[in-house]
Amino acid sequence: MYALRRWQSLPEAERAGFAKKAALYGAAAVVLGLVASGRAHWLMGILAGLLALAGRVAQLSQYAPMFKKMMGEEAEPAQAGSVASSQQGMSRQAAADILGVDVNAQHDDVRMAHKRLMQKMHPDRGGSDALAKQINLAKEVLLG
Repeated sequence: MYALRRWQSLPEAERAGFAKKAALYGAAAVVLGLVASGRAHWLMGILAGLLALAGRVAQLSQYAPMFKKMMGEEAEPAQAGSVASSQQGMSRQAAADILGVDVNAQHDDVRMAHKRLMQKMHPDRGGSDALAKQINLAKEVLLG
């Protein structure tokens, strides 16, 4: 009753803010009541699942530019220094971008970057065949 009377006495501009605060406090009270009565196990399960999902999304978001480039959604600007491989159709710069190394990277650096990516993007581990082919092609282009 107190909250209703208080809401009615407020000017129109402040009512929306008061309603939001009241809803937040009400939700907090419901959650505390569920926790106190031992009936919040389903709520904690949902929260744990959302946290795990958010962690995976954060991990995979760092590869978004690489996925766009591999799927052809992002047009690659023509660069004077990039030499296109005649049989594969991938430039050294594109291959270096996919593997995350410098264009003039050492043989061992290219192999380690390839291994690291293949461990994450292999088709047996949830990656796709197309991604694995692009990663392998990038390695071939950089190694000669």
